[in-house]
Amino acid sequence: MTASGSGRPRELARRLAIPTLGLAISVVAIWMALRGIDLAQTAALIGGVRPGPLVLVGVVLFLQLCVRALRWSLLLPDGPAGRVRPRRLVPVVLVGYLGNAVLPARLGDPIRAVLVGQREGIPISAAFGSVVLERAVDTLTLALVAAPAAALAGAPDWFVRAALLIAIASGGVVLATQTPWPSRAVGWIAARVGARWSPWVRRADRFVQAMDRRGHGRALAAAGGLSVVTWILDGTMYWAAARALGIDLSPVGGMFISGITVLGTAIPSAPGYVGTFELAASTAAQAMGVAPEAALGLAILVHAVTVVPLALGGAASLVWIGSGFRSLTDAARAGADPAAPAPAAPRSVAAEVHPR
Repeated sequence: MTASGSGRPRELARRLAIPTLGLAISVVAIWMALRGIDLAQTAALIGGVRPGPLVLVGVVLFLQLCVRALRWSLLLPDGPAGRVRPRRLVPVVLVGYLGNAVLPARLGDPIRAVLVGQREGIPISAAFGSVVLERAVDTLTLALVAAPAAALAGAPDWFVRAALLIAIASGGVVLATQTPWPSRAVGWIAARVGARWSPWVRRADRFVQAMDRRGHGRALAAAGGLSVVTWILDGTMYWAAARALGIDLSPVGGMFISGITVLGTAIPSAPGYVGTFELAASTAAQAMGVAPEAALGLAILVHAVTVVPLALGGAASLVWIGSGFRSLTDAARAGADPAAPAPAAPRSVAAEVHPR
C-alpha cells in the first residue's frame, strides 16, 4: 500500500473521531434527560403552549443576533475597506449558527471565520482569532453574570464556585490580549523552527495579531458590555418560554438555566447540541424547582425556537451571499488561509467604540 493510500484511512478515522464521540455523548445525554420522564405529560404541556410569550422570544432572539454582530465588529480586524459594518456580519453570524446546528464540534465558528475572510479580504487565521477572542469575552461575561444569578436563585454552591473559576480562566485569556507576551511567544517559535513550519507560524502570527487588543481597551470593554446584554437577553428567552408553558420561573432563574445550558453545549455532541442541550437545560430547570416533565418541555421548546429559526436564517443567508456550504466546511476543516492582506493598523479608540 502506498503512503497516500495508508494515509486515507487515518485521515478518515481522524475526521470521524469527534463526530462519533459527539454522537455517543448525545445518545447518553438523551437517555439521561428522558429517564423517568412521563413523555405524554411533556408533550401535552408543549401542545398547550401560549403563542403570546413566544413572540417575545422571537423579538429577543433577533435583538441578540444584532448585538452579537455589533460585538464582533468591535473585535474583528479591519479589511481593505476598513471596519466591517455590523449589518454585513449578520448573515455571516447566521451561517455560523447553521454550521453549529448541522455539523459537529461547533464547526460553525471556523466556518464564519472563513466566510468573513472571503467576503472582507481578512486573513482567515486573523478572523478566527477574533472569534476565539469573542468566545473568551463571552465566557468571561457569562460566568460573571451567571455566578450572582445562581447565588440569588439559590443554586448549589458548586455552580457558583465553578462560574468563578471559569471567569478567572477566561479573564486570563482576555488580559493576555493586553500584553505583548503572545506575540513574543510566536516570535520566539518562529526563530527556532524551519521553513517547513513557516506557513503555520504565519497563521499563528495573524491569529495572535487578531487577539492583540493593546491600545484597544475601550473597544474590548464595549464588547464585554455587549456580551452582558446578550446573556441578559438569553435569560429573558428562557423566562418568556417558561411563561409560554405556564411555568412559574423568575427572570433570575432564567439566567441560571441559560448559563448552565450554554456550558452544557460546550461539550462535544451531535449536530445542533441534541441531547446535551436538553439534559443541561432540564437539569438546571429542575434545580430551580420546576417539575421534571415541565423542565424537559421547557428545554425542548427553547431548543426548537432558537436553533431552528437561526439555522433557517443561515441557509437563506448562504443563498443571498452566494457561497457554497460544502466549500466553506472543507475550508474550515482544513484551516485554509488563502493569500490575504495582514490586519490593518490599529484604529483609533473613537472609531472603535462608534462603528460606521
